[in-house]
Amino acid sequence: MPLRMYHDSNCPYSRKVLIMAEHHGLGNIFEFVSPFTPEGLAAISQDNPLAKMPALVIEKGFAIFDSRVICRYIDSLRKAGASLYPAEGMAQWRCLRYEALGDGMLDAAITARQELFRPQSSKLQDRIDKQMSKLDAGLKCLESEVDLLEGELTVGIVAVSNALSYLDFRWPQLPWRDTHPRLAAWQARIEKLASFEAHPYIESDLLVKKLAAAR
Repeated sequence: MPLRMYHDSNCPYSRKVLIMAEHHGLGNIFEFVSPFTPEGLAAISQDNPLAKMPALVIEKGFAIFDSRVICRYIDSLRKAGASLYPAEGMAQWRCLRYEALGDGMLDAAITARQELFRPQSSKLQDRIDKQMSKLDAGLKCLESEVDLLEGELTVGIVAVSNALSYLDFRWPQLPWRDTHPRLAAWQARIEKLASFEAHPYIESDLLVKKLAAAR
């Protein structure tokens, strides 16, 4: 039976889960529900007290949420192949560190974008600047450590690449590749992996309609 996943095509944390599932050959296990409909919002509010996606119902009446938890669960379902979570040593800590860094960069990019689109009278430029400084620091860190991202695929690599793809999707005006050439070359290779190409960012019609209705 498919697992109900609250997801929409523009959600970066959902994409992280889908890349993980695709890599393990589990891309067909989901039944997708968007929270951008009245029915979907009511349902996710029942399954996830935070009413946030992604959320994955793994048995009747019980959902797990936050992409880090869901990715762990998906990894546990693999039938063959290596885990995307190294079991021990520095490889494990590097993996988890880069997952935290990639997800943190997503948080900053999303927060800055939300603030950017507020009405001028309530927009807080200091908040935008703070989040953009986090992105800049994350990019500089990755550029200097890009050699540590080489090797076998891990959830840390998925998270970092996913954050960079989100910048291209939502911050096309940010020329991060120009100032981080080693990272840009790395990202160009990762983006060509089948599991990443299978799940591009696509603008959500449901989200566009929701935002239009709120104006």
